[in-house]
Amino acid sequence: MNIIYKGVESERIRNCFRDVMKRFEGLHEFEITLVLGRIKSSTMQAQPIISLKSIFTGVKRYRIKLNKHIRDHEELKVIDVPDDVLKGWFAHELGHLVDYKQHSNFQMIIFGIKYLLSKKFKKKVEHDADYIAITYGYHEEILATKRYIVEHDLIGDKYKNKILKYYLPEEDVMLCSQDESILEPYLDL
Repeated sequence: MNIIYKGVESERIRNCFRDVMKRFEGLHEFEITLVLGRIKSSTMQAQPIISLKSIFTGVKRYRIKLNKHIRDHEELKVIDVPDDVLKGWFAHELGHLVDYKQHSNFQMIIFGIKYLLSKKFKKKVEHDADYIAITYGYHEEILATKRYIVEHDLIGDKYKNKILKYYLPEEDVMLCSQDESILEPYLDL
């Protein structure tokens, strides 16, 4: 595993990320940077690191941005969330990286534009990341993360509604644990 931490001083966060990363063996060949900082629209964000040089060489590197707070709520710090919630978030973000892996760096530029412009595409991408995380054994953690966000009193309705609109519904996550064949059309692992 080639993990670089930037601004992540918490050993607990590092350990949670490393534990989740262990199951994602197909990503071990890539450099993945976990960056602690501010994100405007989310709590975590997985991105390819694309430079002009990498478009032509095909070398792939990834970054997962980790907000200090849940969305923009100053009282809810990521460092304080339970381990299962943190691991569910990390598994979801690593699910994105598994999805990104199949695309060239140039295709990822188009992918990013589609994600920003198409709500339907965004929903599919977020569902796929959850399906992938579940396939890697993070069913319980994905459920814990969803419940934490949707049921927490201090998390605003705007963020809750975003989660409910774009991400895999809790009922579908529960179905996935009962019938793994639901996942098959979505994954090519």
